[in-house]
Amino acid sequence: MQTPDLEETDHRVVLRNEKFLNILEEVMELNWLHGKTQPEKKELLVKTLPSIASGAVENNDFISLQVLLEQMDVNSGGYDKKTLLHTACQVGNGEMVMFLLDNGASSQSEDRTMSKDKGPQSGQCPMYSAIKNRHFTVIELLRLKGFTVNLLPVRIAMEMIQAVQKRDYALLHAWFLSGVDMDTTDYSKRTAMQEADRLGDNTMISKLLEYGAKPLSYVRQGSSIGYTAE
Repeated sequence: MQTPDLEETDHRVVLRNEKFLNILEEVMELNWLHGKTQPEKKELLVKTLPSIASGAVENNDFISLQVLLEQMDVNSGGYDKKTLLHTACQVGNGEMVMFLLDNGASSQSEDRTMSKDKGPQSGQCPMYSAIKNRHFTVIELLRLKGFTVNLLPVRIAMEMIQAVQKRDYALLHAWFLSGVDMDTTDYSKRTAMQEADRLGDNTMISKLLEYGAKPLSYVRQGSSIGYTAE
């Protein structure tokens, strides 16, 4: 019996494990804030609640999340600035994405990525999280809601070229679904189509043509694609 693909169904199990619920109960009772000043309480809650709420998102636990959202901003992030919407997009939970959007989640939020050499770097938007994890349903949902990829065009081109090089058809499809220009060029003015042609990957070329990329202006010898002139 074949296991259903999570991209084909969003019927998820709610994982309300005892350990998580105990942590949630302790946090929401606020006894751990006894003796703190009001500013200190506010600061501690701002730092603590997003990470716990992120756990609720990962567990598909709408009940616990609703309780937490009564005490925090839906667009709050943890130490890495990753919001609840980032987490929902990362795990590919379309119902959770809709719930967060209905509760005011912003399309403009960015997390903070880390570099071994340079430390914290500019972050990733929710759409990018969905693309990198190849969650097609979530990408289409975000696009319907007006979300875009908050990346420079040259960066988008570089990522698509890498997908071509790795023959990652699913990732290329994710980029297509996000609505980016499939003819975007990198710093060397290369496109994903040019890289697919250089590699002689006719399957990738066919996919790019299907996704709206412009055909090259010559016919590769021995190719079965039959490019049309621009």
